[in-house]
Amino acid sequence: MKWLKLFAILMMMPLSSLANDKTITICSYEWPPHHGTGLPDEGYTAEIIKGVFEPQGYQIKKVFLPWKRAQEYAQEGKRCDAITELYFNEERLNYYWYGAPYSVHEVYLVGLKSSPIADYTVLHDLTDYKIGHNRAGSLSKEFDAADFLQKIETNGYANGINMLLNERIDLFVSARSVALYEANKFKARDAIRMVGKPLARQHVYMAFSKTNPENLLRLQDYNAGLFDLIKSGGYDEIIKKHGFE
Repeated sequence: MKWLKLFAILMMMPLSSLANDKTITICSYEWPPHHGTGLPDEGYTAEIIKGVFEPQGYQIKKVFLPWKRAQEYAQEGKRCDAITELYFNEERLNYYWYGAPYSVHEVYLVGLKSSPIADYTVLHDLTDYKIGHNRAGSLSKEFDAADFLQKIETNGYANGINMLLNERIDLFVSARSVALYEANKFKARDAIRMVGKPLARQHVYMAFSKTNPENLLRLQDYNAGLFDLIKSGGYDEIIKKHGFE
């Protein structure tokens, strides 16, 4: 029913005004090595977004915020039409229309090589350990629901890796690439390891706020633009430029 109401609103709006609104405001956050103001060209995510929207005549406005606030603003449509670097979970479907995924991350429990925790069979094996995770993050359906674990929120991934290195937590949940990147900044890449099998293989999305029906058109343009970028070979060029395969 919600979809029908939104499409009805769209049909009642002047098509000329929608067609001429070629701006998009995007909320995001610092998540190196994938996206961030300190990366070359703000990372491969930023270049993919440009490659999707700019050929269609869009002007992109981007706002970098703490992760929790970025989600709140995007959900409310307060300052953002859309949000990037988002994993999927069912609760978020209440707030967003998801576009096609543009990347994929392997999410692990990260530990110290000096720690005896090298593997586990099920999450219940880890009840004695303090496990850090990024505030307001959604890591995997199984981990999110595991209320029997000792979970500690961290203020970002750098903070989480720092807490792990200083043994304030026993494990930290992170995409493998992010954990290695952050540990390398502390000159401690060789001090950490991925524990056990991946918790999840998470696709990464751009999602559009449901508060504004015009975002359905932006979503349509995003999907079409991503398809064109992949088909043209531009997507592969961006990924390779930033050192990913």
